[in-house]
Parts: sequence; C-alpha cells; structure tokens
Amino acid sequence: MRLEYSLFTRLVLNLLFWVFYFVYPFLRFRYTGEHSITVEEIVFYLLLYGSVLYLNNLVLLPRYLQNHHIKKYLFTLLPILVAVAFFEAYVNKTLLKTCSCEGPNSTYALFNFIHLGVLLIMFSAVPLIRHYSTKLKALEKAETERLEAELKFLKAQVNPHMLFNSLNSIYAQALKNAKETPEMVLKLSDLLRYMLYEADKPRVELEKEVDYLNDYISLQQLRKSGIKVDFLVEGKLEDYSIAPMILINFLENAFKYIDPFNLKIDLELKAADNSIYFRCKNHFTHKPVSLGQADEQEGLGIKNAKKLLNALYPNKHELNIEKGEGIFTVALKLAV
Repeated sequence: MRLEYSLFTRLVLNLLFWVFYFVYPFLRFRYTGEHSITVEEIVFYLLLYGSVLYLNNLVLLPRYLQNHHIKKYLFTLLPILVAVAFFEAYVNKTLLKTCSCEGPNSTYALFNFIHLGVLLIMFSAVPLIRHYSTKLKALEKAETERLEAELKFLKAQVNPHMLFNSLNSIYAQALKNAKETPEMVLKLSDLLRYMLYEADKPRVELEKEVDYLNDYISLQQLRKSGIKVDFLVEGKLEDYSIAPMILINFLENAFKYIDPFNLKIDLELKAADNSIYFRCKNHFTHKPVSLGQADEQEGLGIKNAKKLLNALYPNKHELNIEKGEGIFTVALKLAV
C-alpha cells in the first residue's frame, strides 16, 4: 500500500509540473498578445524536454550521480544539453517559426541551454532528495543496529566473572553446609532475574537499579565476610529512570580491587534537579594510576562503563575518576 501511494504521489507531482509549466506561458502570451501557443509547440516541448528530463531522472542519475560518478555524469549530460539547445533553436526558427529573435543560433541556443539546465535542476531535485533521504535513513538504521549490538556485547561482559565466582563460593559454602548458602542462592537468583528481564531495556526505574546494587552488595558480603559498605541514597527515586548495567561496573570494580586491610566501600546516590549523582570510593592496594594514562591500565568494568556512557548518554554525563593515596574514587553525574 505504501509503494502504491508513493507511485501515485510521484505521478501527481509529475502531472502538476507539466501542467504548470505549460499553463503559465500560455496565459502570459495569451493576455499580453505577444504570441499564441500552438498545439505543435506543446507537443514539441513536451517530447523534447520530457525526453531529456526523464532520461536524466530515470537513467543518468541512478547510473552515475547516485553512485558518486560525478565526472562521468557531467561528461554525459552536458553534450546532451548542448545538442538539445541547438536543436530547439533550429526547430523554433526554421520549422515552428515561433522565435522572432535576431542574431546567430548560438545566442538563442545559449538561452535554451540555461533554461533547460534550470529546468533540469528543478525536476531532478525531488528524486535526489528522496535518494539521499533514503540513504541517510539507511545509515542511521545501520548505526543504530551497530550501537545496539555493541551495547548488548558490553552488557554481556558486565558480570560473567562475578557469576562464576559466586557459583564457586556457593559451591564451597554448600560443601560446608553453611547456613549462608540458601541466602546466597536467593541473592544470585535476584541478580540473574534482573539481568534477564531488565538489562535489555533502554531505561529502568532507578529504584530497581538501586535494588540490584543492594542485592549485589549482599551477595559479595556473603561471599567474603568483613566487607563494610555504606550506601547513602537520597531523592525521590520513583521519579527517575536510568540505563541499566552502568553503575554496577563501578561497584564491581570496587569489590574486585578493594584493599584487604581496609574492607570498606562508600557509596552515594542522589536523584535531584533532573540529574542522578553517583559516587563510589574504596581503598585499593594496587599502584595508583595517574590520570591521563592509557585506558589499558584500567579494569574491564571501567572501560565498559565509559563505553556505555558515551553510547547512552552522549554529552549528558560527567565522569571523574581519581586515583591517589590508595583511594579510588568515581564521581558520575547523569542528566536525565
């Protein structure tokens, strides 16, 4: 149905073009008394100009210009326009005898050449706009598909090692018949449920993301005792949404590189003024990495978080990472 409508629209536009093209000079000459347009003239111009314009739109443009062969297009089109311009001058002055202009045929042919060139530009504008619009949409679709594939890949990388370590910990606790085993299984189940049903959504409620972080914290504390996490949450979370699986990268990085002699992580999340503020701070034992060095010295989680932020919040986020004196601090602001 869409194709039929498009074809009908094109037919109507072509018909209107030719009607207005011939109606205007007919009315002008009729009421000024300069010249009476004959049927022979209408047929001649319709055949002559129609042949050139449709040859250009249906053959030359698809073959050359739309394939970026501009030189070939011009070298083919220009001789045709010159020949048609001289042919029109000859027919008007000798056969139809509608031209009362004096001077050589080249002067009249130059006028015909300019007139036909302008007409050609006007007539080819619509198919060119349609072509480049379609091409632009195709590029946008390809870029969207590429971005979606990249996002899925990045999200798939977020927690595979966490799941592996959690399963190993649960297995070890089960062998010892530890009382924490059922709770660990329950927390892991909640994490998997979130990853399966929420992670593919473009946005999730901020409350759900906070619950996911809390479940992750609880599981890690069950896996390794002694870790203390202070998680301060402020604002009306129900009024905000966020792209899932971003904040977890920073939290996971904190647990992975935490100082075994200072097992404390400070977390802050605040929702206010159409923005989400997140801060994560922990002590770490690795040699501090000075700011500005290559990303290869950062963990995979930090790299993934940066890529996700650039893809999902372009020009709408501020990320500051400070590493010094044994403290690793992440400060993130999202404009939502």
